[in-house]
Amino acid sequence: MAVSIDLRRAHESHVFGEITQIYTWVNDERAMVLLPTHRKGAAWYIVCESALYKYDDPHYLAAQARKACDVLGMTESTDTWFKIATIIHDGLETLMRMPSSQPPELHKGSFGSMQLRGDGQLIAAQDIRLEDEGASYG
Repeated sequence: MAVSIDLRRAHESHVFGEITQIYTWVNDERAMVLLPTHRKGAAWYIVCESALYKYDDPHYLAAQARKACDVLGMTESTDTWFKIATIIHDGLETLMRMPSSQPPELHKGSFGSMQLRGDGQLIAAQDIRLEDEGASYG
């Protein structure tokens, strides 16, 4: 099954030299994606939210970091897999704290604005924007 990631819709991303880390949603599940920074078309290593508890075990984390080296096509040296293990471990908290689903896509323009007033004083104001539901087929 093919997966594509629109970086404009990713939660956040970081570049660690030759490894890029992207927090996004894969199959509607929070995920951390590691991919080579400079090699387009290379394989990705994905850590899904459902497997987070496993990465708390140092032995499992080390084994998966070695596997990530292989998947990403990197030289399997102690320095490389330690760097990958550090990136994964340090990113687990961010992965747990990111929103559980992607924010909705909204139409570009606003359809007006709404204001909340108390005793004639403006308390809050916000544009009225509608969610873009995309194409529907019936």
